[in-house]
Amino acid sequence: MGDPRAVAGALAAAQRAFARPTLALLNKQSAPLVVAVFDTVFTRGRGTVASEQMHLEVHTLLAELAAAGVDVPAEPARVLCARWVRERWLISDVNDADVEEYRLTSHAQEALELVKRTGGARSLVSESRIRALLDTVDRAAQDATGDRAERLASIDVQLAALTAERDRLASGADLEPAPADRMVEAYDHVQLLVRELPADFARVAESIKELQRQIIAQLRADERPTGEILAEYLEASENLMANTPEGRAFTGAMELLTDAELLAALDDHVAAILRHPFARSLSRAEREGFRGIRAQIVSALDVVQSEQARASRTLTAQVRGHNPLRDRELDHAIRDVVSALAHWFPESSRGARVEPLRWFGRAQLGRLRDSLHDLRPETPPAALEEWADDDERGDLDEIRALGGPQHAWLAAHVAELRAGGAGDLSVAEAFASAPAELRRPVEILGFLELADAGVPEQSHGVVPGAVERVVARRADGSEREFALPRVLLAPPTHRGEPAPAEPEGAA
Repeated sequence: MGDPRAVAGALAAAQRAFARPTLALLNKQSAPLVVAVFDTVFTRGRGTVASEQMHLEVHTLLAELAAAGVDVPAEPARVLCARWVRERWLISDVNDADVEEYRLTSHAQEALELVKRTGGARSLVSESRIRALLDTVDRAAQDATGDRAERLASIDVQLAALTAERDRLASGADLEPAPADRMVEAYDHVQLLVRELPADFARVAESIKELQRQIIAQLRADERPTGEILAEYLEASENLMANTPEGRAFTGAMELLTDAELLAALDDHVAAILRHPFARSLSRAEREGFRGIRAQIVSALDVVQSEQARASRTLTAQVRGHNPLRDRELDHAIRDVVSALAHWFPESSRGARVEPLRWFGRAQLGRLRDSLHDLRPETPPAALEEWADDDERGDLDEIRALGGPQHAWLAAHVAELRAGGAGDLSVAEAFASAPAELRRPVEILGFLELADAGVPEQSHGVVPGAVERVVARRADGSEREFALPRVLLAPPTHRGEPAPAEPEGAA
């Protein structure tokens, strides 16, 4: 029979574990719904969501689930998010741009990871994990030993194994890549390690935030000198990074990101893994996510660094604006209000009058504006001028005279020349015989577009060494002379299409 004290201790430990927000979340009846919402909203690379956007997305997700027949809470999305903040699944904070935003706590991230691992189809016990365990134990044993001879013997064994493998490969032995099953296990193991990092770093950020609250409470209490409290904060910050597993992980990650060689090696190793044939079975999203391992680590680090910067700014503002007398007066007023409300609520009724605390200083607001600016214009705008559309043709001609080449009219003009028996016809000849409205400078480009310089026959295209001159007339009546190479216009049959018909309204 077991020791009752051991059972009682195990029960107490289990009760403490279930009292943590992680298991408290999973122990609720609505846990599947909450986990699904968090997993949908906080996708990879989206660590924070603006509060208004979060409320909108939660409302939309709940509406979709309700339409599918799922039983969802009747509370508004804003109320649900506030409840999740109280239950320590979400953190509500204000970023540097003064925008309120939500992010998952470390407990919520642990719950999501636990659900993913429990619901996964692949076994958590694999050769990759056992090998990683043995390698970790081996390195820990080498670090723990203080015997020089033993350490040298261990290094000699490793060198001998590596030398034998190198000699085998140098002699031309076959190099067989790892089987796909082993690579899948290693891939899952790496993904598991990467997914655990955000929760570890989130715990560091939460520890910094809690430490900041404690320091501010001590500053407001004004029971010790400010310098002594700040020195304690700095010492606690250093111990936080050195004495906790998540703090040591954060410190190690920072060292990794400052080592360019390690980062380059990490990228090379990730690329080598993705070149293995097993990677063809991965989806595009999985490959992109695996390729962005370094970006995921940086994103997790940014949470901690942002919290450190925010804590420093908050404490700096608190020290600069610290007024013990004002803070003590405010605390006294708040306690009086809470005490008065505790006595007033049981004895009050609907519509009861509340006596204000007159001893507390009144805010000096000055005079408030009691009138608004009249948005209507002081004077009406001038009446629109009468506009007669009698000469629409004249306006259209003016607009056309300032536009680009008139391709349809140019094609009709060339077709008319060919109908009159013209043989080899050059761009300059067609331009010179066109009416005045088709002899603008821009129409030269239109005639050149009609020329087919790519026809293989020598009787058409650009004539080498031949230059022709034309006089163009602008819309304002001024003239300008242009020198053109002799470019022959190909017959319509060479272009594979009949000559265009004369456009409607052409002269």
